[in-house]
Amino acid sequence: MVEDRRVRKTKKAIKQAFIKLLAEKELERITIQDITTLADINRGTFYLHYEDKYILLSDLEDEFIDDLAEEIGTFKLVLQGSNLEDFAKIFSEKILKNIILHIQKDIDFYLLIFKLDRKSHLEDKISELIYVNMAKNINNKTKISGIPLDYFHSYVSGATISFIKHWVQDKNRMDPDVVVDYLFKIIFNGPLRLMANEQYQ
Repeated sequence: MVEDRRVRKTKKAIKQAFIKLLAEKELERITIQDITTLADINRGTFYLHYEDKYILLSDLEDEFIDDLAEEIGTFKLVLQGSNLEDFAKIFSEKILKNIILHIQKDIDFYLLIFKLDRKSHLEDKISELIYVNMAKNINNKTKISGIPLDYFHSYVSGATISFIKHWVQDKNRMDPDVVVDYLFKIIFNGPLRLMANEQYQ
């Protein structure tokens, strides 16, 4: 137990040092020496836990994804006897709001990671989490309203992640409740219906 606690403390120091360095320089310019110096450990200790900085980055992403999954991953939206309005309300309050609040809590981390673009796999991992939850909340495991699940998921996850990424990187970042309302409105009504409503009002 003492050893486990020591390992957790060391890995936490490594991750904190890495995040601090990501805020100061590009990923390619960060060396293992930079990380170990800031974390106050030797190189051998680093390599005891991580093969390289990219494995460290992946482990860091997994940690945040696990936290996000804990917020939403075990919640099943389809409740016995619920109607469309109930479903929508639960989705907004239990899923969307929790996602946004979770990201806001660690906004500096997400801001750094999203800047890495394809050097990071965080967006892919969020997309996978969306897929798992989506599959959990439909009766037909292969289609949604006749649309193949992989195509449906591709559109929804791509749009949702892009929306969240834009919010994170917005210098005039809106309040989470406002963001949740906007995102829910787009998801629930659909972009084409909202545009048509504007056109024919």
